[in-house]
Amino acid sequence: MNTLHCQLIAKESDMFGYITYIFKNLEPTSFLNQYIMCTRFKNWQHGEVNLRDIGYLTFKEVVAGKDTWYDKETGREIPYNYSNLIFIKFIPENNLDNSKEIIL
Repeated sequence: MNTLHCQLIAKESDMFGYITYIFKNLEPTSFLNQYIMCTRFKNWQHGEVNLRDIGYLTFKEVVAGKDTWYDKETGREIPYNYSNLIFIKFIPENNLDNSKEIIL
């Protein structure tokens, strides 16, 4: 998993409930690209991420056929069909209170 300081610049929802986000990387010395596109799965519970929000994005890279996900209906690990960056969490900067300790 990776976490980086970024800004949401675009998002799109599809008819199946998946949300694709495009974040601009605000860490100029990061080894990652200037833009990160990741997908939030339809069953992923997370608050709203709004355009122009700046904060900290955590995402995971998955490789088709190699990485797996747990299917609770069958009780088995299923290989991903597609390689992708998967949205894990986003914490907006304005939610951070500098006077308190941050536990990640």
